[in-house]
Amino acid sequence: MPALPLEDFIFFLPTLWKGAKLTIFLTIVIFVLAVLLGLLVALGRLSRFRVIRIPLTVYVELVRSTPGLVQIYYIFYVLPYFGLTMDAIPAGIAGLSLNYAAYLSEVFRSGIQSVPVTQREAATTIGLSQFQTLRFVVLPQAVRTVLPPIVNYLLMLFKDTSLLSVITIQELLFSGLLLAATTFKHHIILTEIAIIYFVICYPVALLATFLENRLKSKRKPMLRSWTESLRRALPGLTRA
Repeated sequence: MPALPLEDFIFFLPTLWKGAKLTIFLTIVIFVLAVLLGLLVALGRLSRFRVIRIPLTVYVELVRSTPGLVQIYYIFYVLPYFGLTMDAIPAGIAGLSLNYAAYLSEVFRSGIQSVPVTQREAATTIGLSQFQTLRFVVLPQAVRTVLPPIVNYLLMLFKDTSLLSVITIQELLFSGLLLAATTFKHHIILTEIAIIYFVICYPVALLATFLENRLKSKRKPMLRSWTESLRRALPGLTRA
């Protein structure tokens, strides 16, 4: 069994940590973009206008039916043939953002549809507009449903940034592979990479489990409608 000397772990750590910092940065940027775009896509797919709903449905099904790696390759290598050229990092951000936005849109759509119709009817009864109903009634309740899977998608995204190594982005995995190519100590470097991924991902996994259990324990039948809460918390809103 090959040895795993501690001094090699310490020596390689600065280079790998530099790649890990880029991985964390990419994860944050992509996740924020994917959440915002995914919410907009979900709302669009729930629209009664077919001109909005159908193109967004095509986008979601196209993304879900093709590998994310192919999508990244397409943006970086194929779009330049049509006059749209991007550097590696913007292309990688665009590719994974569009990919995860499609999946998150389904999470948001399910969460929104899980809110009982009676809640919307109650909001309409007290005079809330459609936007106010969405903001103050639907989304706050939907968040309780979608938060655990969203955290899980964040965990998946952090690991999937390794796909960006195929377009020469020096995130954690690619930094390690470059280092291994010059030192020939693959067993040490890949082990250290796995440890770094675990140290960062495991707390996020625990957070997802904690949120899921906590929200389940607090999920009670809403016999007392949001109507009374809205009237107390938002005086004058219904007259706006």
